[in-house]
Amino acid sequence: MRNAEKDSVGAVFQKEETVRYVSIWTNKEGGEFLVSLRVVPAGREGKTVYGRTLRHGEEVDPDEGVLVRAGERFVFREGDLTIDARAVDELYNPEERGGYRPISNTVWTWHHFTSERRSFFLFIFALAKRLDATHTSWVAALEIRDRAREEKGISRRRLHLSELAAAEATVVPLGRCYSMIRTLVRQHCPELHMPETVARTFGAVCEMRNAFEHIDERAEGKLKVGRKTVIDPDAFTIFDQPDFIGSGILRYKAFQLNFESDVLAALIECRGLVLAAIRARVRARARLD
Repeated sequence: MRNAEKDSVGAVFQKEETVRYVSIWTNKEGGEFLVSLRVVPAGREGKTVYGRTLRHGEEVDPDEGVLVRAGERFVFREGDLTIDARAVDELYNPEERGGYRPISNTVWTWHHFTSERRSFFLFIFALAKRLDATHTSWVAALEIRDRAREEKGISRRRLHLSELAAAEATVVPLGRCYSMIRTLVRQHCPELHMPETVARTFGAVCEMRNAFEHIDERAEGKLKVGRKTVIDPDAFTIFDQPDFIGSGILRYKAFQLNFESDVLAALIECRGLVLAAIRARVRARARLD
């Protein structure tokens, strides 16, 4: 994610210690904790002891550390203090249902170590938050479904209706995620490509998103085409979901979406694209510098 731009100047140790981690905060006075990084030895020169952070994917003995004796100074050489978005992502974002891991904290942490322009950070941070919020709604819908399967009669029907409402609340932010992913690829990172599931379900998600967002218009058989509002008999199909309870398939007009598998795959692919965008921007700025 970022390298130290020059040798760090460490304090002189008053007693012998083994350094295994270095903590990074938002400012010198402490501020807010950002990340803790694993440290290993990187040589000695007189009273100066050098350390470096692990590279992404590098493994090390849990007991290995940097031995600093009393009177010695602990220093990072230029380039030896590195912070990788992938490592932050893996360390601080445990898997949730379906294998998805929240991405907002990774983006927020990344921003504190880059000189990336504010507008791009705000864009990708907003995208990350919407991805996380969409996953939260998706999990809520599946948890309601799981409970419904244990019920009968009116209780079962009540829960299934709640499940459908939660599915609607999932598709609306997912549609915004799709639009932002398209903008990310087209305008910010043209070297990247639209994720497979997003490309395959783009039409279905965006049409369903618009229908759920403007459900009052669909209830009257209306939809907007440009600046005009027209009558469309197919508008009513957003209310007809015969396959959702049994198989999790959402339908609208000629479109269909597997709520469980398609939504999850899209979320995981989108968060992967966010990480790829961060790496691409870092490489691009490095070339410019």
